[in-house]
Amino acid sequence: MRECNTEFPTMKELETLLFRKLQEQFAVGMTRILEALDECLMHQRDHSRYRLKDQREVQIDTIFGTVRFKRRLYQDRVKGRHVFLLDQMLAFDGREKLSPFLEEVATKFASQGPSYRDSANRLEALLGYRALSHEAIRDKLIARAEQEANVLPEATRRVAHVLFVEVDGLYTSLQRHHQRGMENRMAIVHEGWERNGSRVSLKYKRHYLHTTKGDFWEGFGDFLVRHYDMDENTWLVVNGDGAKWIGECESYFHRCIYTLDRFHVARELRRFLGHLPKAWQTVRQALAAFDSAALFAAVESVPEEKIREENRNEWRKYVAYLRQHRRHLIDYREVLREAGIDTTGMRPMGSAESQMRVMAKRTKRGGYSWSVRGVQAMLRAIMARQEGSCLSGQTIAKKQVLQSNSMVRVKDLLREVKEQAKGYINGTIRMLHGPYQSSPAGLALKALRG
Repeated sequence: MRECNTEFPTMKELETLLFRKLQEQFAVGMTRILEALDECLMHQRDHSRYRLKDQREVQIDTIFGTVRFKRRLYQDRVKGRHVFLLDQMLAFDGREKLSPFLEEVATKFASQGPSYRDSANRLEALLGYRALSHEAIRDKLIARAEQEANVLPEATRRVAHVLFVEVDGLYTSLQRHHQRGMENRMAIVHEGWERNGSRVSLKYKRHYLHTTKGDFWEGFGDFLVRHYDMDENTWLVVNGDGAKWIGECESYFHRCIYTLDRFHVARELRRFLGHLPKAWQTVRQALAAFDSAALFAAVESVPEEKIREENRNEWRKYVAYLRQHRRHLIDYREVLREAGIDTTGMRPMGSAESQMRVMAKRTKRGGYSWSVRGVQAMLRAIMARQEGSCLSGQTIAKKQVLQSNSMVRVKDLLREVKEQAKGYINGTIRMLHGPYQSSPAGLALKALRG
């Protein structure tokens, strides 16, 4: 009768218990593997250079929980300092007390928003313990962003005959600063467009954030030289909202086409002409067709008295502004075709606004105010996520190759960890077939329920 009245766990209870138990199993396996690697390094080291001094225990927080293990300290006779060979091989600083992967997850959560505190809470909900406070996540993100900014790119530079540049500024509020806010000037560089199913994405997208005191285009020029193999035949197609500092690009680069962002033009024209359906329709079609002659004919044909009285002064200024930028309303592809460049697959510019929207969502929503270091670090983190990379804070280390017998030992340990986890799962299944109430799994789940 007792077996008929079995109270089975809920799905949440079973999933939680199994996940926590597997975390424990993998933490044990992680310790064994790290200590085995450290032992292999002890035997394979250059004995004439590295003198074994001590074996010290360290603990780091990982996605499995806290992992404690011992690693050996050596004296480097050549450089005259103490080193942990295990740290060098794994490109990891054991003093950090935090695994690189867990740190990467934390900074990704922080860059997605909405806040550092929410990121810490989400991390705790995932791992089952408080790995990092919101202040610690903020400090990690700033430190890694500044470290990444000082790392020079690899020697190989991409070759591109045409580079597309979307430029814009993002205003953010500042705290504890003599200025109430600052404009973060940035550029998005890509090499064209590619279709992924029904979606179109930018090819080889890179971001530039201007953080120096010098001119924006001078800093951006240095950025291009570091990442691209450019010469006098390289074309730059720059798209911007018409700000004076953006328009200065034409005086800095030999072959530069500056285009006025059609999103901003359409938004302003709709503000003035939205209540005039026919005029607005004509203007919108001319703008979409890159027909500047038809655009100006439609704009200038609108009588000023049809513009709302409160907008007439602004309307006159905006029409004068459009006349000033008339040559920037052309289709850049026509200029490239005249220069003998194949424009197949090239699309209209104008992705800056959607890119900026992602950054504004994290930095401006909720009325946030930032320190200068904090907002620049956050923007770098978002840029890294947009490029499909992360703020790892890890420099590229030269890989050390272990002898084949050492790698066999590591593979054996990995297999043991896998079998232990499988054994736990199978054991849990067998327990559920018996009298559940008095089984270890049943008692554990009862304790879990509290």
